[in-house]
Amino acid sequence: MDEAKYWVGLNMVLGIGKTLFARLLRHFGSVRNVFRANVRELMAVHGIGEKNAREILDFDLERNIDREFRLAEKLNLRVMTLASPEYPYLLKSIYDPPPVLYYRGNPLAKHQVAVAVVGTRLATSYGKMVAERICGDLAARGLVIVSGMARGIDTVCHQSAIKAGGQTIAVLGCGLSHTYPPENGRLKQQIAEQGTLVSEFPISMRPDKSNFPARNRIISGLSLGTLIVEAGAKSGALITAQFALDQGRDVFAVPGNIYSPKSRGTNHLVKLGAKLVDGADAVIEELPPSVQALLKGAVSEEKTNAESLGLSDKERSLMSLLSLEEKHIETLIENSRLSPAVVSATLTQLELRGLVRQKEGKRFVSNCH
Repeated sequence: MDEAKYWVGLNMVLGIGKTLFARLLRHFGSVRNVFRANVRELMAVHGIGEKNAREILDFDLERNIDREFRLAEKLNLRVMTLASPEYPYLLKSIYDPPPVLYYRGNPLAKHQVAVAVVGTRLATSYGKMVAERICGDLAARGLVIVSGMARGIDTVCHQSAIKAGGQTIAVLGCGLSHTYPPENGRLKQQIAEQGTLVSEFPISMRPDKSNFPARNRIISGLSLGTLIVEAGAKSGALITAQFALDQGRDVFAVPGNIYSPKSRGTNHLVKLGAKLVDGADAVIEELPPSVQALLKGAVSEEKTNAESLGLSDKERSLMSLLSLEEKHIETLIENSRLSPAVVSATLTQLELRGLVRQKEGKRFVSNCH
């Protein structure tokens, strides 16, 4: 049997996590030897009790491996181990790299220049807008966007990278036969076609809350740095930020409304020294010069000067009132001192030119930086 299959088998044994896996490998020299050991020899490894030893001995290796690899073939998945030459070097350098990775899509070795972008599942319109803008710009420059395909900010990050024609990696907290959250089925397929789906968990493992903190270390481990877009005081995104710090990677944060609970985590990170990010360039300028040299030309900033855009006085007036923060049309009417009809018509013209976007409830935002 191929040595890699022994790795996959031990990764499937109940109760053998990454820490015990590494101890067993160090003690026996190969994973093949782990399965050849007896109870006494297994229990000689620190942390391996009789229950763990019995789980290894009772594991039906051939049957389980055969089923796992047939399922991988059916789902068009590939498997790599920590011993594989194509294992991502950034991830391999963390203190607890996953011994086995399943993936679908582009080879992970292709994604050497990656940045993690994560945030709260309960994102505000501001958070979604910022994630869309920054991830779109980073992806357009050639950076791979790594996130967790969760609801909220993560979903926007993946979608924005795909929309920009860039690459994205989704690290799942379950086996790749499952889709979580379930409404992201179409996004999962798009990522498989234009990026990579990754999991350290056996293919059929269901989503479990205990899996997600472990998943977060892979998100940061695959990346040169981690950007937190929006996060509450106890957001799971802050766990990813802590992993990034522990791994010696850069941590970035987008500041938010000081009165918004959804920005307490990111604002606190800035206070602690995380790099404040107000656009893609704030991330790129912190990357090593050798990495910057690999990226595409400067971020294509949209012209924001009213004269260069050829705006009328009415259009300039409304553009000066708009920003990334949503403004209701009634507020724009009041502050611009223009008639409702003129404001409505002017906003329509600006929207057609791609300078303004209308959100739900007659609220508008600027598409310019």
